[in-house]
Amino acid sequence: MTKKILEERGLFWWHEDPVPANQFAPDSCIVGTLSIEENGATYLELDGYFASSEGGPMAGIAAQGQQFPLEKAIQGKLKASGRNVLLLGLRRRGGRFSSNGISHEGFAASHCLVTDRAFPPAKRPLRFNALDVELTGLEEWLRLGNIEVKRTRQRISAKHRVPRADIHELDDGTLTMRYDITGPWPSKFAHRMDKLNLVESVNLCVKLKRARTLLEMRDEYARLQELFILLTGTTFSLEWPRLIIGKMAYHYYYEGFERSTKAPTWDECWINYIQVKSNFGSIVTALRRKREEFGPGFYLYLGIRRGMKMYVEHRFVNLIWGLESLHRRKNKDKAKESKLDAKIQRILAQISGSDDKRWLKGQLKHAGEPSLKERLMDVLSALPLGFERKRMEAFCKSCADRRNDMSHFGGQREGSDYREFMIDLVRKSEALACLYHAVLLHEIGVDATLIKAALLENGPNASRSKYAFREVGLLPVGKGDGHILDG
Repeated sequence: MTKKILEERGLFWWHEDPVPANQFAPDSCIVGTLSIEENGATYLELDGYFASSEGGPMAGIAAQGQQFPLEKAIQGKLKASGRNVLLLGLRRRGGRFSSNGISHEGFAASHCLVTDRAFPPAKRPLRFNALDVELTGLEEWLRLGNIEVKRTRQRISAKHRVPRADIHELDDGTLTMRYDITGPWPSKFAHRMDKLNLVESVNLCVKLKRARTLLEMRDEYARLQELFILLTGTTFSLEWPRLIIGKMAYHYYYEGFERSTKAPTWDECWINYIQVKSNFGSIVTALRRKREEFGPGFYLYLGIRRGMKMYVEHRFVNLIWGLESLHRRKNKDKAKESKLDAKIQRILAQISGSDDKRWLKGQLKHAGEPSLKERLMDVLSALPLGFERKRMEAFCKSCADRRNDMSHFGGQREGSDYREFMIDLVRKSEALACLYHAVLLHEIGVDATLIKAALLENGPNASRSKYAFREVGLLPVGKGDGHILDG
């Protein structure tokens, strides 16, 4: 059964409907039930229909699935909590027309804002100047541990001082890590209790120089989520963010991927906060810029880290497509200077017929481009991992050959065993995933020594990545190398 973040009854109306003085809702409001799923999908089922709806009570049937402009919003007042909600990115969903019963309509929303405060008037577009997220679940990545506990036979004491906030400069604002601790309320008097629970916490806040739209803030939050995928090496989902307008905070939910609540442990994390604390701001800035610059070169990898199940073949080709795209985007402005290019020009110069020359030029248009093996080699050999060149070349060639087999033969070549083919793909994919992950960390400015340590030296997961590299020949197989991926 799908978990719900919120399910509550309330009154709902079109956001542009004027609210009379001394009322919290207009006379046009309709009773309904709002529910927000764990993945951010938001649904509203009304007990009636909006009188101003085009098509009246039949709109739910005649216009099922109708999409509304983003700014066309439904506002609501929830009954039990008293909170205010704003639904945007609407489409019709459900509803019923009845000539001798109750006609009603329903909506799905791509975006939902929830607050105890008021919303700006409908005529004023939403513009946000900050975003904050509680980093609950990331305590081990943060390496928190500032509570000092001392115990003797007859006494136990706990001491804690809240650390100063870490302020990181971004290209268009600041990112602040603000520390806190939950415990008994402050008082000058001593408390007597039979239990004491102290929990450190950190809040991440991005303040922007320029106010952003709702969609821009969604992208800002998505970049943070991708950053933590790369740094932790897990699919853990951040808490839902709060969007800020001045002193007003709005809890923000939007429809997206299924969310993972399994918090990363210290030994799962590729790179922890302490290791990148000194240049954290520049890493965040680089991720935003390069995610935009390289497009699929980044998101084709991040897309397979969303916890979705994929066929082995699909995962492998996604990794190859992503690395190939990254190479193309990084080298698109470089002039091709090669012996092959010169040979092509000599051949074209010898053809007199304009039609023949045009045809041949089209056929040879991409002949001077690097092969897939060369593209993989260029991207992966730039990593500071110290693999033997011959081993890396052999690995890149075998990956390119396998991708070509899948593209031109639909999978394995005729006569080969499918089980062996699948095992080979799994091994290649494991090694490629480790290398691709390292490439992106390197691109966003994580120190090369940290990447090498995480993959090949004393990193908590180094044994796993080294095993993957041995399986594909990037590292020699030594005595006593365990098969830690088996089973």
